[in-house]
Amino acid sequence: MATVIVLPAALLGIWLVIQYAIAAHVRHVALAAAQDAAIAAAAGQDWNEAAGNDLAAIESMTSGVSISPSVGSEQVVVTVHADVLQVFPIGDFDVTVSAAAPVERFIPQPERP
Repeated sequence: MATVIVLPAALLGIWLVIQYAIAAHVRHVALAAAQDAAIAAAAGQDWNEAAGNDLAAIESMTSGVSISPSVGSEQVVVTVHADVLQVFPIGDFDVTVSAAAPVERFIPQPERP
């Protein structure tokens, strides 16, 4: 009788640990992609390529990945959103992370404070 309850509970626990590990990994890689894209955009380089290199690593674990940059005069903010695939259909696992970087610009010596 005890195995009827213990085995499903153990399987559920294992699935939840795996789900948490996948979500944590996707969050870390998405944050790295957002940081790389923000730095590239602040330097005037292709931010999409910088983020794409990182996001290729989690392609099989996500769906619906979107990258949205916001370029201002002083800083660049890049937001990455990804839906994490579910191991067990409990809950909704999605990741949204942002990273910012100051816009690089040249200030001649006489104009510097």
